Amino acid sequence: MQGDHDYGGAPRVELELELGGPAAGGGFIAHDDEGRVIFVRHGITGERVRAVITESHATWARADAVEVLSGSPDRVPAPCPYAGPGACGGCDYQHVAPDAQLVLKRLRVEEQLRAIARVELEIHVERFAPERAGLGTRTRVRYATDRDGQLSMRRNRSHELVAVDTCALGVARIEAVSRSTTSWPRDAEVEVVALGADEPPSVVVAARRRGGAQGGTGRVVVMDDPGLSPRQSTTVADHHFDVSPGVFWQVHQRGPEVLARAVLDGLELSAGDRACDLYCGAGLFTKTIAGVVGPTGSVWGVDASREAIADARRNLRGHPWARVEAARVDRRSVERAARDATLAVFDPPRRGVDRGALRALCASGVRRCVSVSCDPATFARDLRALLDEGWRLESLRALDLFEMTEHVELVGVLAR
Repeated sequence: MQGDHDYGGAPRVELELELGGPAAGGGFIAHDDEGRVIFVRHGITGERVRAVITESHATWARADAVEVLSGSPDRVPAPCPYAGPGACGGCDYQHVAPDAQLVLKRLRVEEQLRAIARVELEIHVERFAPERAGLGTRTRVRYATDRDGQLSMRRNRSHELVAVDTCALGVARIEAVSRSTTSWPRDAEVEVVALGADEPPSVVVAARRRGGAQGGTGRVVVMDDPGLSPRQSTTVADHHFDVSPGVFWQVHQRGPEVLARAVLDGLELSAGDRACDLYCGAGLFTKTIAGVVGPTGSVWGVDASREAIADARRNLRGHPWARVEAARVDRRSVERAARDATLAVFDPPRRGVDRGALRALCASGVRRCVSVSCDPATFARDLRALLDEGWRLESLRALDLFEMTEHVELVGVLAR
């Protein structure tokens, strides 16, 4: 790997660095001659690289490895032409062999558990897409468009755009829409979603915020193409789900099935049980739980997104013993949802579980819970809080549902 890249016109600072273990953000830890910590992307543990500083602070910096001086046996050619220094910032590990990616994720999870939760565990990261090494597995891809309407991705930690034809991580139907559509709105955010195997994709367009920031001022579903759908439908464990564009749904094509089964196994449900589902989204876990506990049991879901709760209510028709509430997951909403529950599941965003919500859960009659998280650091923080309140960690699974990136899905089962 070698090349010259534009880093915003700032004076180019280059260093030769030895790379250590993986760090948050998809990089690897190194130190300069003064001992300053450097987080280096596009390298691998054990490599010696020539790196260009991309962000500099007094005690730490970020850098891109632009030349490998001494390579790792785990280095492979990136399968996507848009991956690499100065290019699309979406994939952290395209240059790393698939088996080695799992090792890096294991090391990161173990380090976060040790440093934050004060828990020593050996982790095994489970793979679910060996056929194409993780390509073609995502059912949702987010693009931006430039002034000419060209599909683009952002550089890492930047608003700068890199023009692309498609994203190699998307399922085939997303790739087909990305390549076949010749006219995209200009200066916009574009999300292409394809959940069901036999459903046409949905496309959501939002005007980009001033300054190029990610996220739009409003969502509009593009419906003037007969090949597009206004809402996605999919089936998970014999349950039908409708999901509106823009509503959260697990991005990996096998994610909903794998996680729903992991949650059911972890809760050890029986008919008549009472459960709560915090951060329930469109009702994936709510409905699968409702199917097991039956009309003699109950499940109460909470989510702050009104759009997601509207989908959940549609998905839960025929399950009157399941209810959902549009509310922020906090102390008050958890006190309501967990009032009669003995079981709980929570799948928060990357920032983790609200502190008041955790305290309310601990004060409730819930005796068993499943924690689902895509962020090892906030998972470890929440785990430590529960352990301090007398919970015990019965099992922890690490699921590789974000191939080519540093991210990993964690499913922890706790009881007291």
